[in-house]
Amino acid sequence: MSSFFPQGTFFGLDLMSTSLQSFSVAENVTGDNISNVDTPGATQQDVDLSEAPPVVGSPFTSTHVPGTAGDGVIVAQIQRVNVQAYDDLFRGASSSQNYYSTEQQILTSVQSQLGDPTAGVSTAFNNFQTAVTQLVNAGATGSALSAASGVISSAQSLAQALGNSSSAVSNAENQTVSQGATIVQTVNGLLDQIAALNGQIRASTAVGDNPNTFEDQRDYDIDQLSQYISTQTSVQPDGSVLVMVNGQALVNDTVAYHLAAPVVGTSSDGSQSFNVYFATNPPQSPASASIPLGSGQLAALQDLYNNKLSNYGTQLDQFASSLANEVNRVTQSGYDSNGQAGTALFQPIDAQLPISAGNIKAGITNAAQLPIVLANTEANSSTTTGIVPMNSANNTIDTSQSLIGNGALANPVPAGGFVAGAQLTISVDGINQTFNYSSNPPPPTPVPGVIYADNVGDFVSSFNALQSGVTASYDSSSQEIVFARDPSNEGLSLRGAQQGNAQTAAFTITDSLYNALTPGTSILGALGAGNINNATQNASNDYGEDDNGVANSLTSLFQSNVGFPALETVSGLGATAAGATLTVALPSGVNDIQVGQQLTIDAQLGGGSPQENVTVSAISINPTTGQESVTFTAQNAHPANFTITSAQAQTFQQYYGQLVTQVGLDTQTASTGTTTQTNLATSIDQERQSIAGINLDEQTQDLIKYQTAYQAAAKTISTLSQLLDTVVNGLGVGS
Repeated sequence: MSSFFPQGTFFGLDLMSTSLQSFSVAENVTGDNISNVDTPGATQQDVDLSEAPPVVGSPFTSTHVPGTAGDGVIVAQIQRVNVQAYDDLFRGASSSQNYYSTEQQILTSVQSQLGDPTAGVSTAFNNFQTAVTQLVNAGATGSALSAASGVISSAQSLAQALGNSSSAVSNAENQTVSQGATIVQTVNGLLDQIAALNGQIRASTAVGDNPNTFEDQRDYDIDQLSQYISTQTSVQPDGSVLVMVNGQALVNDTVAYHLAAPVVGTSSDGSQSFNVYFATNPPQSPASASIPLGSGQLAALQDLYNNKLSNYGTQLDQFASSLANEVNRVTQSGYDSNGQAGTALFQPIDAQLPISAGNIKAGITNAAQLPIVLANTEANSSTTTGIVPMNSANNTIDTSQSLIGNGALANPVPAGGFVAGAQLTISVDGINQTFNYSSNPPPPTPVPGVIYADNVGDFVSSFNALQSGVTASYDSSSQEIVFARDPSNEGLSLRGAQQGNAQTAAFTITDSLYNALTPGTSILGALGAGNINNATQNASNDYGEDDNGVANSLTSLFQSNVGFPALETVSGLGATAAGATLTVALPSGVNDIQVGQQLTIDAQLGGGSPQENVTVSAISINPTTGQESVTFTAQNAHPANFTITSAQAQTFQQYYGQLVTQVGLDTQTASTGTTTQTNLATSIDQERQSIAGINLDEQTQDLIKYQTAYQAAAKTISTLSQLLDTVVNGLGVGS
């Protein structure tokens, strides 16, 4: 019985020829790996060597040889080493890394300009306070003019520092928009490249090829894309890849969906927002939602503009607005060294626009025109127009002793006290504030707005509690009551009522019971202040250069809580029910109130009900007039046209310190995020490269292995050739 088995030298030559071809391919692939060891995005390609299909016996002649005969080696495929899961992890980490590093870069720059130790707002404000303190200390000395010059100079520096900080924020906002436009161009270029590679890969896959190099290039482009925006990928059956940003397609097969350059639009609440849209799908309105960018450099720029820089700018504007309002209330309430009514220290650079951090200057440049004096009755020593001692003969007044029948008084209060319904009217800033007074002592819980005139001490304390813009004090050396204009003692109820009335330096006190013939029947008469009844107190009668009340009021202001921004208005609404949600239009020029901000409404003396603090829940802007309206819910019922002011909850230093702290926290978060995500991205990439990257040592060893195998196959062919030559020529087979 015959056997079947491949016979002869020709079979061996064919087998070795296949081996030479396979090892040559393996050498070339390995050489290509070595060549691309430093090529960005290149991954390792492995040659999959496989045994050729075996030689089997004839179907008519069975073989008695166990097994089948091998037919050498073939290249089954050239395989690209890639782990998609690691690509996804790396791209996510890369997006986060670039998000934080972009924020860190810009925030660090802004922080350095806001917190400059020699020229920042905080330092300039401290210098301004120091200059005011020096003016207080100078008093009526010869250095007062020099101290006033110091106040003006420091005010100029403070305005300049606010302007510089505002510019720093504005420049950073402009940088985000400009940088965003550049990134969009880069992103669109990458999308085009990915779409083109999709086409090449799909065509190659369709004819059975392995488009490894094209896939390397595509993955590298997607890696680059992930630096700018969040990317998600899905490989399709035809080999193309769908690239998305948070569910919205960027590349689908060979179609790239370009982004439009970032635009800054005005939303319905008046805020400016940085938005990115698809170029083929423009927004319906400036308030349209932006593409959800996720993370990456472009998303960081959007977050910086919308959620950080815009807030910094608003808070700077609120600080400047409140600073100007509060300081000007003081300076406009005083007189300069020539007895002229004071003017605003801080004024807008552009008078057509409201004061903001970028629109503020020191409006007083002449030290002699700086208001320094407040109207004070102690400066008027006239016995016909001024206040006279309240004591009789050489008696000394006991401020805790009852005024009724008090023999120590020149004009004691008659038995039975003041007539019911007695009133004092204090006129300040065009507002007449009328309060009841009586000779009854204050109850355990004094009633706000009532003057308790049972003795001098209670009168002074209850009078000052009115926060009417005028304060009272008792001068024990002269035995006189003293009334003084005091802008640092103006309550929210007065401010709300004042509205458009200008701040004034003069004041008037009128006693409804005063009668020159029977002065003791009125509180002004009993206190020796009958001469000022219904008489305007101003520079013509109550001016004293050594008063220095303006500087003292400013010093008091710096320690007091104020509202941010400056807001004093009325609702313009009718009576409202408890629990009502209300929308109120704000005055022209007030456009920096924010959602979440607290307002004080319906201010009352002593802060009692129905006064309450409300939280702004929504903002809207009239598209025609630009007027801002706020929405809030009031828990109490309120009368028509109730007052609205910013809640006085922080000092200037606390408010600005809060801003600087927030910038610092944002910068630190960005710095920490950069470090964390950089380490994570590096770690993932190292793991990815350990699997898919080209290892030069391994490839060198593989090259030697394939070269050795190639040489062995070549030697075999040479030997078989010699054998064939001997058989054919030496044995005469061919003759």
